[in-house]
Amino acid sequence: MSQAANRYAKALFDLAQEQQILEPVQGSVAGIRKLIIDLGDFRNFLGNPLLSYEERRSVLKSLFEGKVPGLTLDFLLFITFKNRLNLLKEISESFDNLCLASTGQVRAYIKTALPITDQDKASIGQRLHDKLHQQVIPQWTVDSSLIGGFRIFIQGRIYDYSFKNQLNHFAQT
Repeated sequence: MSQAANRYAKALFDLAQEQQILEPVQGSVAGIRKLIIDLGDFRNFLGNPLLSYEERRSVLKSLFEGKVPGLTLDFLLFITFKNRLNLLKEISESFDNLCLASTGQVRAYIKTALPITDQDKASIGQRLHDKLHQQVIPQWTVDSSLIGGFRIFIQGRIYDYSFKNQLNHFAQT
């Protein structure tokens, strides 16, 4: 994540805490992040350099006014004014990490080669908890290209225990 995205996320987090509206702001930012992920048109809008500030401002107000907390809308308009709307996905991810960290939690993205049992998921989750001393919120996906094993992305680090990775290391030696 870029330093700019982290700074904007921290500013929004601090303001939301100061105004005691962290939960509603967190929910609205998560909803906006989902829009970015799910809607190609919205992603295109965020990255379109041909739109003027006024056009972007108008679209954002029509989409979000009255539907998100005022602080969230003001923040969206501010980053639009600063021409940083293209960082919104990164900002939302950084903001989510700050919210989780404030409650002693961390999100882990775990890819497995095959579907695994709930018992194995719990075991991996417990080992991560023991290592990080934080409550781990796992997001599981299956990626058959790993051949076997699993890969974990957590706190900007990748722990790769996949057969694919082991084969690549073997081929390099």
